[in-house]
Amino acid sequence: MRFLLFTVVFFLIAAVIKIDLTEGTVPLAAFDTAQEIQACEQQISIKALSVATNAGDTVQGLLAAYPSEVEVSYPERMAQFYELNPHLQKQSMVPGELIKIPIYDKIKNEC
Repeated sequence: MRFLLFTVVFFLIAAVIKIDLTEGTVPLAAFDTAQEIQACEQQISIKALSVATNAGDTVQGLLAAYPSEVEVSYPERMAQFYELNPHLQKQSMVPGELIKIPIYDKIKNEC
């Protein structure tokens, strides 16, 4: 009997906590601050820089040689690189080939 009572109380408390976290005040408070943060977030523009490749060039080497003003993660830069140069996904770079390198710049915000 004691075990049954403990189980019922446990599930009742778990249900109250679940309802409070999903429909209660916690998500509403987080939602209000998210709108304020989005208004003043840093905005980024992406420019493409055309570069002629040399023998022995690699994607990693080119991305390191042409850094961005904004710190962007390496996987994001690689994804943008392959969007600009889809032919390089299945073949290697040829010396003298013109490829595009993504350069990220900041846009001034007035918050």
